[in-house]
Amino acid sequence: MIVYVDSSVLARAYLRDEVGHEEVVTMFGDPELGLITGTWTRIEVTGALVRAARAGRRDEEGILSLLDADLGVQGPITVIAADQAEVEVQALQLVREHAIRAMDAWHLATAKLVLPSLVEPGEEAGFATRDQAQAAVAEVIGLRIL
Repeated sequence: MIVYVDSSVLARAYLRDEVGHEEVVTMFGDPELGLITGTWTRIEVTGALVRAARAGRRDEEGILSLLDADLGVQGPITVIAADQAEVEVQALQLVREHAIRAMDAWHLATAKLVLPSLVEPGEEAGFATRDQAQAAVAEVIGLRIL
């Protein structure tokens, strides 16, 4: 299964004190899952990790190095891009229809546009999030929640 990983999940992988940390680490190690995320995820998660590090929860340099490695060429998560204009159209539609946050809509739009070209016929496309509103919309657009 190909799974789009939202920032709300990715950040938990690096913050041991977050609820769901162990589940995310286990998901990242599952050989049955192909993990992808969008280009803006690095920026969004970096912001969360820098704030956490500056609050004393982790070493800033070390935590950012781990993120860069995981999103790098040899990392477990592939960073994907979709056409910006198409993402913006889809995200705007999702915000207007479902009243979700802009970045949540951006992640969903990116997943909606890219996942169909990555999954095999009959294979489910997954979406990993810890945000309930985003998860509800992901299900509406046909993604399996992890």
